[in-house]
Amino acid sequence: MIDWLSQLWDTVLAISIPLLILGLAFQTAQTLFVALAWRNILRAAYPEGALPYREVLSYYAGGTGLNSILPASAGTVAMLGLFRTSIPGSTVAGLVGATVAENVFFAVVMALMYLWLFVGAAGSFDVKLGWFDENSAATVIIVVAGTALIVVTCRILWRRMRQTWENAKEGGVILSQPRRFAVEVVAVEAVSYAARMGVNATFMYAYHIPVSVENVFLIVAASSLSSTVAIAPGAVGAQTALASVVLKDVAPQATITAYTVGQGVITTAWNAVFGLTMLSRAIGWQETRKLIHLRKKDEEAALDGIDSEAAPAAAPAIAGAPSLEGGDGKGDAESKRRHHSYKPPAVLERFRHHRVREHGEDGPGGE
Repeated sequence: MIDWLSQLWDTVLAISIPLLILGLAFQTAQTLFVALAWRNILRAAYPEGALPYREVLSYYAGGTGLNSILPASAGTVAMLGLFRTSIPGSTVAGLVGATVAENVFFAVVMALMYLWLFVGAAGSFDVKLGWFDENSAATVIIVVAGTALIVVTCRILWRRMRQTWENAKEGGVILSQPRRFAVEVVAVEAVSYAARMGVNATFMYAYHIPVSVENVFLIVAASSLSSTVAIAPGAVGAQTALASVVLKDVAPQATITAYTVGQGVITTAWNAVFGLTMLSRAIGWQETRKLIHLRKKDEEAALDGIDSEAAPAAAPAIAGAPSLEGGDGKGDAESKRRHHSYKPPAVLERFRHHRVREHGEDGPGGE
């Protein structure tokens, strides 16, 4: 931890304060606009349980902050769990559908960026897919077998997943309203993407890398690809490797490494600080710590605490509140059938109790 803080401090001192502030402003703007897109998607899917923008921002920024320090997109899972406990009538499948709607614009842009990266930067395709290029026969076998497996699996599961599919369509209902989707999601996320490019351009300039439209697009594509293939939080190593390929004729290797490490460390630290601060203001620092240090023993202890502290007093209120099992909390058979397998982490269950005590049965109203 001390080495990481020392590296962060040395990296921060390497650039001017005005450029640092500008870069973090762009980074914050990106978070704000993506959260706005999330609010619009969730409001279209669940109009009666719409959350205010500030609450959506807290959960999204908190998830981003957790992703900065936890592996395997654990922060995204936590964000969806918080949405699930906060929006009456929402389902896990519905929130997955909302996630698909939120990612459509970015998926299209990333596909175009990848094409530009592979075509415009000589050697980048070989870096990621060199083995497949050298083993074409094995590649064909893998692709055919994988496609056949996917088709067979989908056909087997389709009959069992029809209800889940209906719930998923509910979460992504904004996709069926093209005009609203274009205005409230695509346009908003386009602004967030412009802010992301602003982050890269600012730090490239701060580390004396020539700033041009082509260079910025290439580094954005490299960053997106490195985030896709990396498992560890931050993805600094993967981003440095790809940036070294796409910018090899633009700047010295040492300069490229300093830029990618510097930007990665600074933005990751900022995402953690900003996101966890927003999340702690929404659900409390103790609950935020439990999300960071979630362990099985902690879950059992938290559940024991809930049972002993709030069991008889909270039961009447919870009986009429939106339940994690679905429906109105009264245990209707259809809702139990659809949601019986959902078992939220203890910290999310405790957060649900807190919302019921603070806001009553219906929770806070939307904006």
